[in-house]
Amino acid sequence: MKKWIIFALTLTLAMVLAACGGDNEEDKTAQQEEQQEEGNTEDGGKQPEPVKITDEEKVDKGKAVVSVNGEEIKGDRYNPAYLQLKTMNTQFNQDVDNDQLKQQTIDMLVNQQLINQDASDKGIEVSDDEVQKEFDTIKKEGAERLNTALEQFQLNEDQFKSMLRDNLITSQYLESEFDIKVTDKEVEDYYKQIKEQSEEIGKLEDLKDRIKQTLKEEKTNEQLQKRVDALKKDAKVETFI
Repeated sequence: MKKWIIFALTLTLAMVLAACGGDNEEDKTAQQEEQQEEGNTEDGGKQPEPVKITDEEKVDKGKAVVSVNGEEIKGDRYNPAYLQLKTMNTQFNQDVDNDQLKQQTIDMLVNQQLINQDASDKGIEVSDDEVQKEFDTIKKEGAERLNTALEQFQLNEDQFKSMLRDNLITSQYLESEFDIKVTDKEVEDYYKQIKEQSEEIGKLEDLKDRIKQTLKEEKTNEQLQKRVDALKKDAKVETFI
């Protein structure tokens, strides 16, 4: 896992878990990961103008947005998440109005909170030292990119670390809770499907590891979706905006 792509990972969770997620969102997020990592876009390398949110779209940092089983999520977490989703929709020319975007953001935050709570119940914890170590690694590997991302998404370091903690918790949760297996037959079947679409994809032996990873991620996402759906059925969620 590329530790730098924290924003893309957060958006991946949005696509996998938000109620609005579509079947093809995973491919879009993968494309965005590549663009963010390389600093390129389809227009030949120029970064698009930063997306902004209006004062009307923002929520006061200390205002409660939603409560999940008694734990409040406030504007300081909502605003950067909202901006990320708005940026993604803009990059992929998705026409989403403010109300839809607000609901997508709330869904993403609720789902992440449910994962965090279930992880905590199962003894999965991420210490401040672990978060700081991961942050230091990211900063060492690309300080300029990190600063650009913080500016683009209007984040301070504490907000970034909060998102990083969520990602570390989710990674440990997935590793602990789901034992995902991919068979050789599944890899071969997948290869046959994509080969039907293009004869120039290369040999199976060259693509086997990549296909296996793709299938594992798909299965993991499906299991995570089912788990979150089950958690949500028993959860008490109150929205305040």
